Amino acid sequence: MFSDAETVIHIIKGNIGTGIIGLPFAFMYAGFAVGLASMAAVCVIAIWCMLMLVRASHRLCELHGKRNLDYASTAELGIALVFPDSRWPKISRRVVNTFLLMTQLGFTTVYFVFIAKNMQQVVAAMRVQLDYHALIGIFVIPLVAGVCIRDLKTTAIFSGIGNVLQVVSIVIIIVYLCTHMHWPGTRLYPKKATDMALFFGLAAFSVEGIGVVLPLENDMKKPWHFPPLLVCSMGFVSTLFLLVGSLGFVCFGDETQGSITLNLPGGASSAEHIPFIYVKLFYTFAIMSSYLVQFYVAIEIIEPFVLKRVQKSRHAITGYSVRAGLVIGAAGLAAGVPDLGLFISLVGASGSSALAIIFPALIHLSVFWHERGVLWKLRNVLIAIVGVLGMLSGTYATVVQLIEEI
Repeated sequence: MFSDAETVIHIIKGNIGTGIIGLPFAFMYAGFAVGLASMAAVCVIAIWCMLMLVRASHRLCELHGKRNLDYASTAELGIALVFPDSRWPKISRRVVNTFLLMTQLGFTTVYFVFIAKNMQQVVAAMRVQLDYHALIGIFVIPLVAGVCIRDLKTTAIFSGIGNVLQVVSIVIIIVYLCTHMHWPGTRLYPKKATDMALFFGLAAFSVEGIGVVLPLENDMKKPWHFPPLLVCSMGFVSTLFLLVGSLGFVCFGDETQGSITLNLPGGASSAEHIPFIYVKLFYTFAIMSSYLVQFYVAIEIIEPFVLKRVQKSRHAITGYSVRAGLVIGAAGLAAGVPDLGLFISLVGASGSSALAIIFPALIHLSVFWHERGVLWKLRNVLIAIVGVLGMLSGTYATVVQLIEEI
């Protein structure tokens, strides 16, 4: 059971990963002024949707006499209140699990791209030339070994070290950005309207903590404290998003890359650049530890599905094969990704937008359908429509851009 302080730490940790260091790239598409306003709006909507998911879960627990519910169960029972004698409840569970699986695998692929791109700069600074694809192959080995560890306590040790290194890295990045701002000539608006679709995907990816909301609340000592803790924690996270995103764009302008770490100085020949080599190393370790945590969300969905189709005597070898196969599959996909920032946008638009915005609004609408008025229902429908439009336009714009890059 988590204390209030531990819950706050986990909320913050669950929402700060590769997304935050990709936000300057999002601001490059939106411009400084529009980026600030749009990112603030995305954060407000995301926080509101988290609260709606929690409220819906609370009501369903009261109605069914359950202590807690996961995301997929909340969707199934919520839809059942509106469509009790149909297949929609079961379909909604499968859809939510599919998006959870797709998004988590997307996260792990992004992690591979991030690790290889950053380590390519690190080894280059050491006067060693290694191909991007070779680096992906090298890091497959430790990550396959890591995901085969079934004891989460062992994984938690790496996660704890990674969290400390990530905090140190973000502090160094913010200090650097604050001391290297170039305000004159900073673009305030997007170059073209379609760039906002790419911005939406990147912004949606950054709000990656929707999957940890219900598990955290379910494991709290005082779950009734969760809503205010969530708002305060996400307020802090949103402030960091706005700070890193805007300052990163002000520093690097249209030269901003998919991860702000790729814009940091990297020459080992200069002593003042060495801290930024450590930032890339620290963040790489942090992302590798996050990979192990995010992987368990996917494996808990897919492994039982596979194991029930094989003999019990083959469960062990099959389980390890599935784990290794998922890592190798993510590595293979990462090897074909031409641009980190655009792939982040694709994952955010196609998956994160559904989990963070569309599904919570529809689940909340279903759970309270018979209790609320028309205006309240229209609000939820409007939020879902915004999510759908962002999802479709963001996915289309990102796929077109990726095809052009290839």
